[in-house]
Amino acid sequence: MAQRQNCLDEMLKKIRIIVGRNHGCARALLLGSWLAFYPVSVLSAGIAVMEQSVKELGQAFSGAPTNTEDGSMVFFNPAAMSQVRGRLLSMAGYVIAPSITFHNQASQLTPLVSGAPLTGHHGGDSSKIAFIPNVYYVHELTDRIAIGIGFNTPFGMKNSYPSDWQGRYQALDSEIMTLNFNPSVSFKITEKFSVGAGFNVQYLHTRLTNAIDFGSICSLQVGAAACASQGLLPQAADGHNALKGDSVGFGYNIGALYSFNDNNTRLGASYRSRVSHDIHGHSNFSVPGNAVLMTRGGQFVDTDARTSATLPDTVLFGLSHRVSPRWMVSADALWTHWSLIRELRTDFSSAQRDDILDLKWRDTWRYAVGINYSSESNKWIVRTGFAYDQTPVSSAQHRSPRIPDASRYWLTVGLTYAVFKNVHLHAAYAHLFMPDTGIDHRGATGDRLVGHYTEQINIGGLQMDWRF
Repeated sequence: MAQRQNCLDEMLKKIRIIVGRNHGCARALLLGSWLAFYPVSVLSAGIAVMEQSVKELGQAFSGAPTNTEDGSMVFFNPAAMSQVRGRLLSMAGYVIAPSITFHNQASQLTPLVSGAPLTGHHGGDSSKIAFIPNVYYVHELTDRIAIGIGFNTPFGMKNSYPSDWQGRYQALDSEIMTLNFNPSVSFKITEKFSVGAGFNVQYLHTRLTNAIDFGSICSLQVGAAACASQGLLPQAADGHNALKGDSVGFGYNIGALYSFNDNNTRLGASYRSRVSHDIHGHSNFSVPGNAVLMTRGGQFVDTDARTSATLPDTVLFGLSHRVSPRWMVSADALWTHWSLIRELRTDFSSAQRDDILDLKWRDTWRYAVGINYSSESNKWIVRTGFAYDQTPVSSAQHRSPRIPDASRYWLTVGLTYAVFKNVHLHAAYAHLFMPDTGIDHRGATGDRLVGHYTEQINIGGLQMDWRF
C-alpha cells in the first residue's frame, strides 16, 4: 500500500512539474473542443446557411440578388423591398437530411504513446436531421420607401457521432445555432434604381462534446510504465468534456438593385458585414477515478472559457432576365470571406494558458444558374437550378471530423402555386452531391484520424407568401 502511495505521489510530482513548464497537451485538448465553432454545415459550405427562401431554393438561389417576389429580399438584397406594394409576409421551413459517413483507413495513436490503431466503431455516421425556419415581413411606407424585418438563421450546423467511434477524442456532438434579427429600409432613388440597408442583431449558441484519452495524456506527460501501474492505459481510461457557449454580435447589410427594359432585366448586388462574437462558455469534465490526480494541477477541472471569433462578410452579385412572358433565367455569384477564420484564440479561467489553434480556412465562391417557366395563367411556376459551392477547408490535415466539409454541387427543383391572387405557396427540393473527402487530422493527444468521408444532403422546403 505504501509502495502504491509512493507511486501516486511520484506521478503527481511529475505532472505538476510538466504542467508548470508546459500546458500544451491539456491546453490543446480544450482548444480542440472550441474547434467545433467552425464545423461543416449540412447546408452551404463552411457553416453558412443559404436556406432563406424556398422560392429561391428551387432555382439554387440563382435569383436571390434580384428577387422582388418574396420576403427573403430583406436578407439577400434589402434594396428590392422598394418594389413591394402594400405588405408582404413570408414564412418558410426547411428539413435537412444529410448522410455523412466516415470510413477508416489508418487511424492510430501517436507513436510517442504506442502508434497502435485507434479502437472503436469503424464507421462514424454524423447524420442528424435538422429543421430551419425563417420569417420575413416587408411594409410599403410610400411609393419610394419600404421597411422590412427578418428573423432567420444565417449560420448553423448540427451533427453527432456514436460514443464508441474511432474519432471520439476529436468529436462527438457538435451543435451551432444562430438567430438573427434584421430590420431594414429601402429607398427607390429612380424608377430603375433602388438602394437598401439593414441592421443585424445576432445571437449564437454552441454545444460541443468529445471524449478524452487520459491514458495517452498520462503516458505523454509521465511515462507509460508509471501510468500502466495505475491502470491509465491508452484508450482504456476515457473521460468526457462538454462545452457550451453563448454570444451576441452586431452587423449590417446593404444592397442595390437596377432594372433595365421595363423590368425584364435586373442587376443586383449586396454586402453583409462580418459579425464579431465574444463567446462566453463553460467547460464540464468527467474524469475517471484513476485519473483524478491529473486534475490537481488545475487541469481538466470545470472552468469558464472565452474566445473571440468573427463570422465572415459576404458579397453577392446577380442577374435575372425575362426571355419571354413565360421564361426567365438567372445567375449569381457569392463571395464569402472565410479566411477571417485563420486561427482561434481561447482564454480559460482555470490554470490553462491562452493558446492559438491554426485553422487555415480560405475564401470561397459559390456560383449558381437557374430557369423559371410560368403557366399561361400564371397560376403555376416551375423552376430548376444548379450551383457549385466551394469548401473553405484548405487540406485533409485541416479537415476536422467536426468539419467533414467538401465542395458541393446543388441540383434543385421548385414549384409555385397561386392559391389566391395574394397568397402563393412554394415547394422545393435540393440534392447536394459531394465527392469523397479525405481526412488526416491530429487530435489534442496526437491521435491521428485518417480516412475519408462519403457525403450527400437532401433538403426540402415549404413557404407561404401573403400580400395584404
